[in-house]
Amino acid sequence: MFRTLLASSLIALATLSAAASPDRPDRDYRRDERRDERRDDRREDRRDDREDRRHWKEHDKAERKYWKDRDKEARKYERHRYEDDRRHGHHVPPPWMNGYWRPEEHRRYVALVPGDPSRMYVFLEGRWVLRQVRDPRARLDLEGAFRLPVAPPPVAPPRIGVDLHVVLFN
Repeated sequence: MFRTLLASSLIALATLSAAASPDRPDRDYRRDERRDERRDDRREDRRDDREDRRHWKEHDKAERKYWKDRDKEARKYERHRYEDDRRHGHHVPPPWMNGYWRPEEHRRYVALVPGDPSRMYVFLEGRWVLRQVRDPRARLDLEGAFRLPVAPPPVAPPRIGVDLHVVLFN
């Protein structure tokens, strides 16, 4: 009895697999189509990557040119003279720095980072705020500010590992 059951199940399995076999080439065809689509997508991605690289390369080139031109301008630029009012001993900040403070503020503190003219801390509303300076002309002005005397600030400047040069402008 067991042999007849086994034989009949094998025959049924063979007929089912034979009936399912016509679908199989269709499935392989669909799989090949998907594979081709993926290849096409990869090719398009590569083209997009190339275009992105070309765009950013041109962007970097333009940015280098821009900063090179700014440096040329900076060489022609005369440093800001930190004129002082002899009566009071106050120093006048460069005009580009006036936008940092409100008009009603009379005591304007700036903490300069020695050896790094691209960073400075400005004292605003009771706290120190970091300002990045990208303009080479402004960097020249900040280098000149190191000659000004150190002023005691109302609040200690941030600790960044070096002693900051704090200047008071009025």
